[in-house]
Amino acid sequence: MMAKTVHPKQEFFEIVTVDYKAADERCPDIVRKGFSQLYSIVQTPGYQASVTETFKLCKQFDISQFNHLVGWARNAMLMMAMVDYPYPAEFMGKLPAWPVKHSCKMMLEEMDRSGNEMRALAVGAGLLYNGTDGTKSCFNIYDDFIECADITGCGTGPEAKAWDFQCCTEFQLATPSNNVTDMFPPLEWNLDIASKYCEANYKVSPDPVDASLNYWSADFSAASNIIFSNGLLDPWHAGGVLEDVNPTVKAIIIADGAHHLDLRGANKDDPDSVITARQEEVALIRKWLDQKSIDNFTEDDSTNYVHF
Repeated sequence: MMAKTVHPKQEFFEIVTVDYKAADERCPDIVRKGFSQLYSIVQTPGYQASVTETFKLCKQFDISQFNHLVGWARNAMLMMAMVDYPYPAEFMGKLPAWPVKHSCKMMLEEMDRSGNEMRALAVGAGLLYNGTDGTKSCFNIYDDFIECADITGCGTGPEAKAWDFQCCTEFQLATPSNNVTDMFPPLEWNLDIASKYCEANYKVSPDPVDASLNYWSADFSAASNIIFSNGLLDPWHAGGVLEDVNPTVKAIIIADGAHHLDLRGANKDDPDSVITARQEEVALIRKWLDQKSIDNFTEDDSTNYVHF
């Protein structure tokens, strides 16, 4: 949910681009040009074989698959930014430590080999779906990536279906890409398009107000004892609460943190920023529990006296 109390300095797709630029300033331009080449090549004769070979597709490519292939490549970049953990993990795919850096490195190596940005894009995106093992000889983009109401991706399997439905009924999600502030092709997505999709698939319509009413996202000032933690590598921090709202509604920023890194188990490769964040979170929760114990004791003790 994108909190209405927040006016982000950067949007979701822009943050993904910044993550890749931090890995190597050349990588966003490779991605941008790779998509551009893909858009251009499908206008030329014989594109089917070229795209099929470049992206190592299991089935012969044709123009009806174009939007899905773009989504497949875009989804890979988004997911790797979201799960850019400092150690190997299998949350959204079998990925190495710092997958954004790894993906960027693969694209740069491909540029050294072929000098072709579209091929580099294909290699960089393939990391999400093939992992470091590289066991797939080809990609079935319809198995790897499922289009859904969340333009940042839903994953696959039953969990993806559940998230898709939830996006259709509860959550306001990311602002589309624009190819100006980010490295991705412009994506048209708005409430009308989402409503048509959700009606067709679930016979429900998104309610842009419901989430704000249920979760107080328009105003947290009256709340208490809440920690909003956000990692700056996670593109979802665009919709997070990044400043303290009041003395007991606290924002904790994790400079080197990806998606909910602080809620994952401790790891020897954890950066100092997440170690510090966990310490702050534990201290706050202990403080609130101690205060509640004091309050309960005071209430219980007051019953032992007669008041005149």
